[in-house]
Amino acid sequence: MFEIAKPFLLSIALGLAIGIERERSHKGAEPEYALGSRTFTLVALLGTLAAHVGNPGIAAVLGLFVAGLIVATYLRGHREANGGLGATTEVAAMATFGVGWLAHGEPRLAAMVGVGVLAILWLRPKIHAFAHEGLSDTEVNSALLFLVIALVVLPLLPDRAVDPWGLFNPARLWLIFTLMCGVGFAGYIAVRAMGPARGLAAGGFAAGLVSSTAVTLSYSRRARDHGDAAGPLATGIVLANVASALSVLLVVAVANRDLLPKASVLMGAPIGVGLLGTAAAIWWLRRNETHRPQAPLQLSNPLELRSALILAVVLAAILTVSELARRWLGPSGVVATAALAGSTDVQSATLAAATILANGSITVEVALLAILLAYLGNMALKLGIVAVVGGRSLLLPTAPPLVGMAAAAVAAYFAIR
Repeated sequence: MFEIAKPFLLSIALGLAIGIERERSHKGAEPEYALGSRTFTLVALLGTLAAHVGNPGIAAVLGLFVAGLIVATYLRGHREANGGLGATTEVAAMATFGVGWLAHGEPRLAAMVGVGVLAILWLRPKIHAFAHEGLSDTEVNSALLFLVIALVVLPLLPDRAVDPWGLFNPARLWLIFTLMCGVGFAGYIAVRAMGPARGLAAGGFAAGLVSSTAVTLSYSRRARDHGDAAGPLATGIVLANVASALSVLLVVAVANRDLLPKASVLMGAPIGVGLLGTAAAIWWLRRNETHRPQAPLQLSNPLELRSALILAVVLAAILTVSELARRWLGPSGVVATAALAGSTDVQSATLAAATILANGSITVEVALLAILLAYLGNMALKLGIVAVVGGRSLLLPTAPPLVGMAAAAVAAYFAIR
């Protein structure tokens, strides 16, 4: 008996929760609404009852009755409010009927949808404020453009190699481009949401998903003008390099999932060391640092299309050079190319190694060695940038964690050979 009653009990709970929220939102409002906590509870029960009966005719009658009640309530309220009434409560009532229907056959899905409806209704004022005042035209345009890139263009591209050498897969290259746009957009949102107080750390990590080299250069320049902020700037640089290692795993997951388990060990070691170094730096700063930077990183453009497009072109060029080097010099050519390319862009070198491995032209050991050398070359470049551009005050707190991350990657490589 309890098994039969469970969907009805779930409907009562969800309908009552949604109804209470609606009743509280209209407290003291004119005109007085007929759709309150009791009505919403009964609407949810009617939905469950319609699904339980299993008779299409009875279910249709119950559905039409609820729809007629909701329409009549809306028309009465619209007339009394002289046309200034929204339809949120009425639409929520129809959704509650659907949640009740779902509760009979899919109780977990019904609970998820019901809680989702409740959250949307509860956050309605904040959603309105964010839509009207929290977003600029540039941010809305960037979001729409990213949706077109990810949901319109990507599905249309062929997911196969289109050249005789089997190198250029349009869908895979565009997916990399989409991911780079996505992480850049996510980074912008993170910095904007967290505000200036945590801008250096959050901005370093978020922007590091796209280009940790760019973050290192930007923060090193800041260290010249704000020497007292060397500690927080070093923390941001280390977090950017942690994010860079994560993005390497993301590239491997897209290009060649068979390589992902060993690549996770190879990059997981420096990620762990970098996080430990960051935690230690934050602890030290809280105890000893008295100054805080006043101008944290701000991402001016939500969607860095130019940077992402340049990255896609660089990826295609490195793929071509790596394949030619492999044909002329064998596996050693791939390793040498990866080491040179990694000094500026470790993700590109990783994609080249993973793609050529997927074609069966090199072994897993060679691919891992190529990724390792690309990573080490990239770390060496960043240490050079910090030393030359940032100076000694930034190098002292930055060098130990970066060197530790590089050493951890080497140790992990020899552990999984």
